[in-house]
Parts: sequence; C-alpha cells; structure tokens
Amino acid sequence: MCGRFSLSSDPARLAVELDAVDEASSPPPGLWPDRGPVSPRFNIAPTTTIAALVLDAPRERFDPSGTPRRVLRSMRWGLVPSWARDPARLPTLFNARVETAFEKPSFRTAVARRHCVVPMDGWYEWVPGQPATSGGRAGPKQPFHMSLPGTEGLLMAGLWEARRDPTDQSVTQLSCAILTTEALGPLRRVHDRMPLVVDPSVVSDWLDPSVIGDPRALVDGAGGDLGRWADRVEIRPVSRAVSNVRNEGPDLVRPVDPTAGMLF
Repeated sequence: MCGRFSLSSDPARLAVELDAVDEASSPPPGLWPDRGPVSPRFNIAPTTTIAALVLDAPRERFDPSGTPRRVLRSMRWGLVPSWARDPARLPTLFNARVETAFEKPSFRTAVARRHCVVPMDGWYEWVPGQPATSGGRAGPKQPFHMSLPGTEGLLMAGLWEARRDPTDQSVTQLSCAILTTEALGPLRRVHDRMPLVVDPSVVSDWLDPSVIGDPRALVDGAGGDLGRWADRVEIRPVSRAVSNVRNEGPDLVRPVDPTAGMLF
C-alpha cells in the first residue's frame, strides 16, 4: 500500500495552497520528468509523474530573504537511488516503511537529506471479497477510497532523490516514494499499513531534515495526533474499474451500492 491515489488539483493551484513556487507545471531545463503531471487524475499509479513539495537545497536558488523556498516539482513516483545503474533491475520503490527506511540502502540518503510532501485527495486499497461458499476461495477484491470529509486534501510524507542521467549528465532525474506506517483506527479494516500524513503545521519542519531528521518523529507526535486523523478518514467502496490502471475519471472515486461490494 499506498499503491494508487487520486488528485484533482493541478500544480498551479497546489503551489498557491502550499505557498510554493510552481516548477511542476513546466519543469525547468535539465530536470526530468520534463513535463508536468496530468490533472485531474483519479487513478495515479507507480511510475506516474506526480507533483511533490520540496525545499530548495542550499546550493540551489534562494528567495531574497536568503532562506530556502518551497518548490513544487514533477517527480517519478517510484524512487530511484542516485547510485542505481539500471533502474529496470530495481523494484518500483513507491513506498518506504517509516520504521526501516533509515537503514535501507535505497532510502537512507533520502532520509538524511531529502524529504518531500506528496499532495493527494485520497488513496485506494483492495480488500478480498467474502467467499461464495463456506471455506471457499475469497471473492473478487473490493476497492475502497479513503479521504477526508468534503474537499479537504491530504499531505503525505515522502522521500525523494536526484540522479544524474547516465546517458546525459546535464539531466537530473527526480523521483520519490511515499512513507507508510502502521494503520490506525478504522483504517486497520482495509489494510495493516497507511500512508504517513503530515499535519500542515509541521510541513516546513518535515521538509527540512535539519529540523525533523527522523521520519519516525512524525509517528511519535511531531506530525500531530495520527489516531485522531485516522478516525476522520472516510472509507468508501468504489467501482472495481479502478483496478485497471488504464481507467480514469471521477466515477472511480464515487461510492458504489454497498451491496455490490464488501463493507464493514
């Protein structure tokens, strides 16, 4: 998990909401992905180009005050370590476990140096259906969409990497992964993991590894009350059409007839 999510806002709108410079809509020369993410999207899958919020590193551009700026950038969802020679030989690193990311070779540099935030409207999980007969095989998996009430968006903790393109050293490839933690509250009913939310009040602290260096601090209270947040999440059964990554559109996030899928 979190292997699929939705986002209706375009980068320009997100940049305003997040008090950031929009470099995702039209990425500067020398960065890859060289195109902005498609929006709106209701079925975003790993390897897709997404928008991620970061801080400019000290060696990059600064605002007139001399402090790092918030920047929204296009990134591949699926982290590629800077040392990777052939990404095709790696698994798609779209998630990182908060409990172990700091010790994993693929993530530990990003834990120390590169934190990001991934905006989303909600994410999907799949739950096996009830067997048709007692002791039989599980029925078709029922997808569920998790989001906050109304139009309130979500900000998820992530890690990102910058890798020189081995075929063109003038190009820097950007990629990211979403951190996950143990599921809390009602979310345990759909999966034992959930994406790690960042409270808006600590976004700046999380983006700066010199302030919050260990992602586990977000679980231990630096990111607010995760249990209280989890209790607010709405869990809705949605169309099985979302299971096909080629399917798109707002119908994918609309609740289906509860009798058509598994409810709790």
